[in-house]
Amino acid sequence: MSLISILFPISLYLNILQLEGYSISRFLVWLKHNFSTRAVSQKRKLALTFKTKILLVFSFASIIVLFLLLYFLSRSIYLAIFITLLLSTQVYLFLILARILLYPFEVVIIKFWFLRTQHKIAGLNKLRVIAITGSYAKTTTKELLYQLIKDKFKTLRTPQSYNTLLGIAKVVNFELDDSYDFFICELAAYHKTDVKKLCKMTSPTFGMITGITTQHLERFGSLRNIIKTKFELYDFIHKKQNMIFNLGDNNVKDETEKRNILKPTGYLTTKNVSFSKEGSEFDLIYKDAKYHLKTNLFGLSNLQNLTGAISMALTLGVGIDQITDKVSNLEPVENRFKLKAYGNSTLVDNTYSSNQKAFTQTIKTAKLLSGKKILVTPGLVELGKKEKQINRHLGKISSGVFDELILVGKNKRTNSFFNGYKGRIKFIKDTRKDYHKELEKLKEKYDWIFLENDITQNY
Repeated sequence: MSLISILFPISLYLNILQLEGYSISRFLVWLKHNFSTRAVSQKRKLALTFKTKILLVFSFASIIVLFLLLYFLSRSIYLAIFITLLLSTQVYLFLILARILLYPFEVVIIKFWFLRTQHKIAGLNKLRVIAITGSYAKTTTKELLYQLIKDKFKTLRTPQSYNTLLGIAKVVNFELDDSYDFFICELAAYHKTDVKKLCKMTSPTFGMITGITTQHLERFGSLRNIIKTKFELYDFIHKKQNMIFNLGDNNVKDETEKRNILKPTGYLTTKNVSFSKEGSEFDLIYKDAKYHLKTNLFGLSNLQNLTGAISMALTLGVGIDQITDKVSNLEPVENRFKLKAYGNSTLVDNTYSSNQKAFTQTIKTAKLLSGKKILVTPGLVELGKKEKQINRHLGKISSGVFDELILVGKNKRTNSFFNGYKGRIKFIKDTRKDYHKELEKLKEKYDWIFLENDITQNY
């Protein structure tokens, strides 16, 4: 690490600000606990987007203005340079100022793209939009649905996890045209009314709620707020029979009952489920018929996502025989319960962004497997006041399932997990180097290595 990056850690601070969604309050919380930090184990490197470039320009412009002001007041170039350099070591001040200065421009830009996207979708007469929201499984369900319907209908979907207003707007305005039958987009939410806004922009005809849990609880404030926000999609959909609900999720099921939704369409069910290093085998139940299927997809969570995608594909008019033919060739989504051969072991990679529901499903899946099993995790983040409670509970229900547990980092999360867990346990440093070094030691010792949630960076 260079002396310049130690004295002026603008790259690090900008990276953290980006990871925190450019929220000043969340950035300040991180800064409070990591004021002397000058390097983190990078999960996602700083992306030099247009927004980050503008923040850099505004930051440097602020420093120049500060220097000119000091020189004007003191008439001493040396004093002005000295004070400017001294204050510049507190680079977070200039980033925060730049973020404040950018805000009014951002409001105008967002409004422009909102209206432009809304207008374009309204002008595509044959297009029908399928919106997917939930606390988890949005991307996987979207990708599986796309694979199931793309041969019957010309379909565009948002790539990867493009699920914010500007991300969706980019896809609509630069890729979508009147040749498409369907556009599948996932809708992210971090605050109340976020889903409602995205619905107004994209005008979905069909909708899916994949499940609701404590994901981003710290941002929403309460589970009730999360539930209400996700159901903003249901409120928007005109033909209610076009909604698909994951009724296997208690929060979703309870809300449909609370709203007196008559005969909500749920995911199809499965029976006789088994897992192996090749994927999954199960019976799919549809209209009292049973279809025995094999797939490369692995884990209870992925099977739930698959049955949701199948349910929507059937609603769109794809035949059950067409669907079952495709199931064996479906491609797993990267870092979402994807199987990887690793020495004599099989990695179960769920390192994208775990949540309480997915974690619980991972534990239930592991129970069904024979052989030696190990769990590697930093615990769950963004749980607010429930962070200790939930991590402790996950530790408790992991007991007896795995032969060993490796906790990444030493903090409130992992300590809570440790307090709940009974069995062999080990702590390692929360760095990518130590993480991969430890994995290398495991590949000849265990049959199954479960990676649940990636190592942290801004927590």
